[in-house]
Amino acid sequence: MPTHTAIAAIAQGDCNAIQVETEKPGPGHVLVKVAYASMIAFDTYITDLAYAVVEFPVILGLNASGTVAAVGEGVTSLAVGDTVTGFALYGRGRKDGPKGTMQEFATFPVFQCAKIPSNITLDAAATIPDNFITSFFSLFDQLGLPIPSSFPTPSPPADHDTPILVYGASSTTGQYSLQLLRAAGYTNVAATASPKHHAFLRTLGAAHVFDYASPTLPEDVARTIGGDGKFALVLDTITAEGTLARVAQVVRPSGSVALLLPIKGGDDVATDGVMYHTVPEMERNPFAPETKLLYVRTFTYPQNAYLRDNLMPRILPELLTAGIIQPNRVRLLDQGTFKERVAIGLDLLRNNKISGEKLIVKVPQ
Repeated sequence: MPTHTAIAAIAQGDCNAIQVETEKPGPGHVLVKVAYASMIAFDTYITDLAYAVVEFPVILGLNASGTVAAVGEGVTSLAVGDTVTGFALYGRGRKDGPKGTMQEFATFPVFQCAKIPSNITLDAAATIPDNFITSFFSLFDQLGLPIPSSFPTPSPPADHDTPILVYGASSTTGQYSLQLLRAAGYTNVAATASPKHHAFLRTLGAAHVFDYASPTLPEDVARTIGGDGKFALVLDTITAEGTLARVAQVVRPSGSVALLLPIKGGDDVATDGVMYHTVPEMERNPFAPETKLLYVRTFTYPQNAYLRDNLMPRILPELLTAGIIQPNRVRLLDQGTFKERVAIGLDLLRNNKISGEKLIVKVPQ
């Protein structure tokens, strides 16, 4: 069987190039020749901490963009030669689980692929799936907002002025969340980020922007959003001990908070090595007892049959074609060997050097 190159964590603290079999796609799957693959902080958790790893090696990367090289039995929505972007679901640390995308060829179930419209470049397309899915799933499944019949919605929902906060809105998930909320008709959406990102976040749909580091954040919010000065719904896209403490100051006691797992020890994306799966595991729970805490596990989104069948195959291409959402800004790594490009990316992520953009590796052809 033919083989190709992949970049994988082969042991804790050890990332290298390996050769893997180029498998034929099975029923309902497609084989994609990868042009670009994305990197996120989760890749450092795998390589540095062996987080969620059952068995090495683990191929890195969650998103890929490229060209369909082969289709499996029963696939009619995609054809050889189509340009697509795909998402590798969780389970890459298991022998029989999905493989990552940091490789020359990757296989995807057809429901995890979206055709790339002509107005989107391949490198930009690789920024989209994981964070787009996370945003949509967090808002319209976990937080329970109704899915509009179309985007943009022809009429705003009855509760369009509900105060909603996207914490860490300059993150890739945060940027998609703002765009989706705007397209769904919500008008009282706030964002926290560094001041340098405020103007950009307003263009994505934020009605209010706050400096997350402000010592007067609760007072700033209370003066601005109206009503009781607290948010009914919060999406924390960072989910660290420090961010949860600040979110707890500005959410209604009876409000709902969606938390992207895992919860990191410390104050930001760069974890101190400690991670939690629920707030009660933390030394201190900053939330009121009645606050509804929703633990977002993006990889479970296919359990929602509607999202499984529609989110990537239909909704994402329509939103991109219409320009309703925009890909993230690209930080392209295209110098040096394949392994060297990934090593640079891991170092940038470890040191929290990526803000407001997505790390994309050009896969050598």
